[in-house]
Amino acid sequence: MAHPASRSTVGTLMADKLLDTTVLIDLSRGKVAAADFVDNERQLGTRLFVSVVSAMELIVGCRDKAEVTKAEKQIADFQLVQLTPAISQQAYTLVLTYSKSHGLMIPDALIAATALTESLELMSDNVRHFNMITGLNVSRPY
Repeated sequence: MAHPASRSTVGTLMADKLLDTTVLIDLSRGKVAAADFVDNERQLGTRLFVSVVSAMELIVGCRDKAEVTKAEKQIADFQLVQLTPAISQQAYTLVLTYSKSHGLMIPDALIAATALTESLELMSDNVRHFNMITGLNVSRPY
């Protein structure tokens, strides 16, 4: 199982990145662009993080125990960021600000709040889910 990231280990380098669920799904489906992205970032020394929310979304999408086992191994390749009171409060603020105006959903609010709170660049194929959030650094990974 992945080691939970602590406050002292998250976001200390500008290059640190938080992978959204879309990247994990692409990796699980064997998408070459996703694997190349992860490999290239690791060669650059980038620390790659995954929110526990994305990890749970990946597991919920599994069809059977074999896929769950595969997903757990995949998640263990990254540093897992647990929810904290600060992340929860930030997510609450994001939901208040963006849920009605932009349709921000709770999982995306928690993932965005993780990136904001831990000073991580969010990598997502669904940039449109996040680009309205002030202060969030979000990019397409490939």
